[in-house]
Amino acid sequence: MLFLKNILLTILVCIALVQFGFSQNPDITTCINAQPICGSTQFIYPNTSGLNLAETGPNYGCLRAQRNPSWYYFQIANNGDLQFQIEQSTSQGGSPDLDVDFIVYGPFNDPKSPCISDLTSNNTVDCSYANDFVEFADIQNAFAGEYYLLLITNFSGDAGYISVTQTAGSATSNCVFLNDPISKNLEACSGGTLTLDASSNQAIRYYRWYEDDGSGNFSIINGVYGSEYDVSNTKIYKSEAYDVDGVLIERYEFNVVFQQTPLASSNINDYLFCDTFNENDGLGEFNLRNKDVEILNGQDPSVFSVSYYNNSTDANLGFPQLPDTYYNQHTNENIYFRIDNILTGDASCFDIGSFNIGVRLLPNIELEDEYILCVDTNGTEEIEPLPLIDTKLSTNQYGFSWYLNSTTLLNENESYLFPKEAGDYLVEITDLVTGCVNTASTIVNISSPPIINVTVTTLAFADTHKIEVSATGQGYQEFLYSLDGGSWQESNVFNDVTFGKHKIEVKDTYGCGFSSDEVMVIDYPSYFTPNGDGINDNWNIAGLSEQLQAKIYLFNRYGKFLKQINPGSVGWDGNFNGNLMETNDYWFTVEYIEPSNGSLSTFKAHFALKR
Repeated sequence: MLFLKNILLTILVCIALVQFGFSQNPDITTCINAQPICGSTQFIYPNTSGLNLAETGPNYGCLRAQRNPSWYYFQIANNGDLQFQIEQSTSQGGSPDLDVDFIVYGPFNDPKSPCISDLTSNNTVDCSYANDFVEFADIQNAFAGEYYLLLITNFSGDAGYISVTQTAGSATSNCVFLNDPISKNLEACSGGTLTLDASSNQAIRYYRWYEDDGSGNFSIINGVYGSEYDVSNTKIYKSEAYDVDGVLIERYEFNVVFQQTPLASSNINDYLFCDTFNENDGLGEFNLRNKDVEILNGQDPSVFSVSYYNNSTDANLGFPQLPDTYYNQHTNENIYFRIDNILTGDASCFDIGSFNIGVRLLPNIELEDEYILCVDTNGTEEIEPLPLIDTKLSTNQYGFSWYLNSTTLLNENESYLFPKEAGDYLVEITDLVTGCVNTASTIVNISSPPIINVTVTTLAFADTHKIEVSATGQGYQEFLYSLDGGSWQESNVFNDVTFGKHKIEVKDTYGCGFSSDEVMVIDYPSYFTPNGDGINDNWNIAGLSEQLQAKIYLFNRYGKFLKQINPGSVGWDGNFNGNLMETNDYWFTVEYIEPSNGSLSTFKAHFALKR
């Protein structure tokens, strides 16, 4: 039977030399165009039919003829052996009835580069030229991530279908190549970039990225191996995610479209007019649509739309829009406009700008709601510098009259005022050209430096110490508190304070002065190091320097009396009868007056001597 197959082969080769063969699936007749395949029963592949001969170059091993070649590649997903059952039939899903032959090459690092010169006898894994409808390809000791090339021939030339199914082996082939990629349609705006994200929850070793050349062909993007890629052009991009073994585990396709971004001019004319609308109150009616043509500046109104906003934040958000007929709230305002590309989908391609609107009648003035006048602690004398109420307007254009609690302040006609007492202030401003008058008011309140009382609210020798500060003042009373030059805080309580002397500072938040006081926290150091380095060389109880009558007795760990020290002295230096005492724990008893309640108290504890 094989002899007859060889005779028929010779005849078919001669015919192929003079006649162009019809191919059912010509795209896979060369190695470089090999298509992905895997050993799953859910995939069936059209064969190559007609009178096609394989390309020259590869070593075809046992294949005496390579008629109607169909090239495929597959990747190993798990280590081990693998057996493929290869069938060919005239009907899709039908019983095998066409002779099928094959050759397997590998292993390779990718499915394309071996087509150049690596299809050799040394790289041939299995081959069969039997006159059978069903063949079996065996691969031994395959490793995850490896690629293999599979050539299947159709000796009969009849159109049909190829089925490749794994029938044995612990290794598996990667079917991810045949599944539809995760597809995303993305829009962005011209002039910017868009980050494509192919990240996966699985452990990824690297990614491969590809881009369309405009004709449906994809070329690899060299040097890009991360999960993200920034693009700025309209085209289709693809990405493949590979695990630590180099196995493809996911594919992505990004259809990216960059939409045209409009351009907003920075030289839009102000929209100004005199107030002829109802009362002469600086308010008017503005038809904002009168600015559309100027803002578009030749840009197609069928592609771009204009909308108006109160501020840049609203303009960037696109909400809320101002109505076409707008009534200003202030004499002069800045109106923001937004130009949108209305043909976009997900992308929001826009630009924003602004222009001024105004009714030029009344002078515009803005005063602070409140000013603070600093006074002394008794609240009777002003402390320099006085606050400044400033209209920030020119006396060359406006006239000014000032009032305190509805009473005219004589000889006060400047654009500013230094208030000398608390009360309600009003300034009347007259436009010297038009005679239009406007008024503004503010309040002046007083504040003073704080009067403070500092108290240690915890007992001496407590586990933790707390200092509380009482502060009072004239007028507004808002204070900040600081311990030993540290950061200012709103709370008047300091927790976890260390032993010894502490300085408390309190300042008025309005800048009207500060006060300070010192307080002692009574406690003892848990250790000292009498090594002559000038640091912790002596031990004493801190905070008893003002209780010189207090008595401090020292003992060793066995209760032997060592020394009595004065709370006002430098303390114990670690010597006893001229001898250096060893590293150990030592005990003390102190008799003192408890500052919090004035009672005579006794406290016992121990500390460590370290050398």
